[in-house]
Amino acid sequence: MQKKTAKSTVKKNAAAWIAAPALGLACLGAQAQSSVTLYGVVDNAIQRTTAGGVGSVTGLSTGGNATSRIGFRGSEDLGGGWRAGFQLESGQSTDSGTGRASNTNNQVSGATAAGGFTFDRMSYLSLGHNRYGDLRLGHDFAPTHYNSIMFDPFTTVGVGRVGNFTFSGLGTTPVPSAITVSNSLSYWLPKNLGGVYGMVMVASGENASNAPDSHDGNLAGARIGYAANGLDVAAALGRTRYVSTATLGNYTHANVGVSWDAGFAKFYGLYNVVQLALLSGEARKHTAELGVQVPAGPGKIRASYARLEDRSNAGVRNANGSARSDNDAQQLAVGYVYDFSRRTALYGSYARIRNQGQGAYNVSGGRAPLPGRSSSGLELGLRHAF
Repeated sequence: MQKKTAKSTVKKNAAAWIAAPALGLACLGAQAQSSVTLYGVVDNAIQRTTAGGVGSVTGLSTGGNATSRIGFRGSEDLGGGWRAGFQLESGQSTDSGTGRASNTNNQVSGATAAGGFTFDRMSYLSLGHNRYGDLRLGHDFAPTHYNSIMFDPFTTVGVGRVGNFTFSGLGTTPVPSAITVSNSLSYWLPKNLGGVYGMVMVASGENASNAPDSHDGNLAGARIGYAANGLDVAAALGRTRYVSTATLGNYTHANVGVSWDAGFAKFYGLYNVVQLALLSGEARKHTAELGVQVPAGPGKIRASYARLEDRSNAGVRNANGSARSDNDAQQLAVGYVYDFSRRTALYGSYARIRNQGQGAYNVSGGRAPLPGRSSSGLELGLRHAF
């Protein structure tokens, strides 16, 4: 009996040693599951814009319903709830077949020319855990822009976007970090917090510590929100540091948004405050938007009203010497999206801006009107996602 038991034990041990590597490889395969997805949107429209005192332009535009883009995203299950991932997303001007401009350091000096293939929208690597949240490193949207996308019924694209006010006319130089941010590190809360969501972000302009503009391009921002039972509300804040000049200075953007899906309609509200610390004083704009999306047939009706109030300091003047604070504006937008399928849609949008003072705000894709004159735009387009 003892001999048989010994032989049996040897056989069992041998079987265990043979099975162990196979089991280990199987476990490794289960833990190292990964996936990569290619996705994108092609959105082109026939657009006609009119600028008061300047004339009209008719042509082909892109991104009237959704930004034309091509992207890659992937993830790997590392086991124990951990995962690694990446996302690379490039905005495309599909009406002309060209890429879009980006920025390498959140400063005017880092601007890249449009035309080449760039990952201007997103290019980040992430490490996350189901319980602890995610860490992202790279190029991403600013916290305040996530609010702009979520709480504008036009998702901040096309002639009717609220960005016609938010991202233009603050200074004579565009703010490089208004929409996307390079060299950023952000932390995202996990998705199991009972409807609470949020993120914090810091970014670097990557200047030498002994340079006069050592802090230029450095950003700090955050976003916090709550979504449940059809209600979604979020607030965001971001600040980018710049040496004050006649055209640029410390940039601060704060906004709060809310949406409520009542079933028969989805209602939106968004309030933006942007300010720029110029040498001549603080340029500041307040923009309030109310909007709605109403299911209608196989699609939805979209409409919004936005009002901009310029509250710049007295020292900030227009080119003719008048007060910049007189440059108020109003925008009315309406549109319809007809869904052929979950991926393909036909859409039409119309928007009109009425400027006051020396304001020259224009609809997206249009030319700036003469000061104090109106701007309008009509687009009819087709969008396909893949």
